[in-house]
Amino acid sequence: MFGLFPLETLPGWEVAQNPTVLEAVTLYLGIPVAIFAVILLLGLAPSWFGKDDDKAVRSDD
Repeated sequence: MFGLFPLETLPGWEVAQNPTVLEAVTLYLGIPVAIFAVILLLGLAPSWFGKDDDKAVRSDD
């Protein structure tokens, strides 16, 4: 499978650096958490601004 792609650095290119622990944590945890937070915010925002049409208004007259 990997025979199609060279696994060594091409001549004239810089050697790729290994990511630090902070960069790996940001990539694997930070980005998904940020996406989840945006989706959660978009889902809850209508109820925060009083546009929740699912609640029935009861009147005990």
